[in-house]
Amino acid sequence: MSDWRNERPELQYYIEQAHEARAEAMARAGYLAVAAVGRVARVAVAAVQAALQAVTAWRDKRAALREILLLDDRMLRDIGLTRADAWAAVDGTLRERVRDVSAPDPADYRDVALSGYALAGCNDNGVRRRAA
Repeated sequence: MSDWRNERPELQYYIEQAHEARAEAMARAGYLAVAAVGRVARVAVAAVQAALQAVTAWRDKRAALREILLLDDRMLRDIGLTRADAWAAVDGTLRERVRDVSAPDPADYRDVALSGYALAGCNDNGVRRRAA
């Protein structure tokens, strides 16, 4: 703001209005700048948090892979894995790689284990029938 005064009194009102408008504009600009810095800071914090979560997930996967690869082949066979499947098991994509074996259609499927024909071939122990 300046101390410049106009010698014409009829313009003094407009000069004061201009000074007030300038002060209000400067206050709004300052508020908008602070609000923008706040938004940028929130976005930056969210980006840093996402990056830290990604790094943590990566480290956890690497640790799990290391643990699986420390197992011997017999232990891996016991849990149904091979060394080639270790990363897919850790990454969660093993299920996608394993072929989905669905049950056959009811028309094609006949459970012979519980049929009378199958029970006739079992040991006959009187009333109690058991499969051998």
